[in-house]
Amino acid sequence: MNSDVRQLREMLQAHDPARRVHPDASSLPVIAQRIIDETARPPRTAVRRWSARRWLVAVSVTAVVTGAALAVTVVMPPDDVGSMQMGATRALAFTEDGDYVDVRIMDPDADPRRYRQDFTARGLNVDLQMKAVSPSLAGKMISVSSPARLVTYGSDGGFEVRDTDEKNVRIEGIEDESGCGDMWCQAGVRIPVGLRLPITIVFGRPARPGERYEITGDPTARGEVLEGLTLRNRTVAEVEALLRQRHTTVETYYQAPPPPSPGSGGWDFSEHVIRSRDVPGTWYVHEAFGGHDRNTVSLVVDSRPR
Repeated sequence: MNSDVRQLREMLQAHDPARRVHPDASSLPVIAQRIIDETARPPRTAVRRWSARRWLVAVSVTAVVTGAALAVTVVMPPDDVGSMQMGATRALAFTEDGDYVDVRIMDPDADPRRYRQDFTARGLNVDLQMKAVSPSLAGKMISVSSPARLVTYGSDGGFEVRDTDEKNVRIEGIEDESGCGDMWCQAGVRIPVGLRLPITIVFGRPARPGERYEITGDPTARGEVLEGLTLRNRTVAEVEALLRQRHTTVETYYQAPPPPSPGSGGWDFSEHVIRSRDVPGTWYVHEAFGGHDRNTVSLVVDSRPR
């Protein structure tokens, strides 16, 4: 037994990277006091200057009596160059970019109070709401509104909010490179630094086990049940066979709207539900919507292809 212990000790000593280090005993009280002082200080917000397409590695080293504990945090920066400020408990990431501040979700499951605290700390009157969504919309911005004010959506993903003095305030979306299929979404939002208007931003969060989707995405988008499939102009029988392969069922069938014509109004799908037994397999699928339950979809169908 003693021989085994001795061999183990000699092996550990041979592979000890600090075996040749001989600290000055007189300096130990100074080092110990420095560690105590550093530990007692409140955490500081890290401020770094981003460089496009680079990784930031923040390393925190805490010395202990028996060794050293090394914690490494790797953060992927946004594409735009700016300065990012994040605390240890931040639910949002703010990136200053000229007269705007870019806002992105860092923790979709955070307590809503944390979002309000983050915005309030920057002097912004923003109500951020999180809705349970299907996978392709999780962590994405879905809409922007402002109480009792007109919000106009632009084709470039931006918004114009009409102020009380009839001036338009520009709010911009941050393009999402991963995309959301046929659904509109953005990776974040760019808010003017001095904005004082109250605005409401809706972001998607992952649905919890057993929770229905409040907002559904394109079922063929990345991460969805029918990812990568093309359904348009396939017969209902063909699409139903594909759904069975993906263990997916049809939640609702909708009648497709007639061809657009001048002066025709909007089409309310909820008023044009078709019973499944009344949908022949020879009909064609025009469009697909995500269902409100996991592994379900809704199909827009008609007797003729689109």
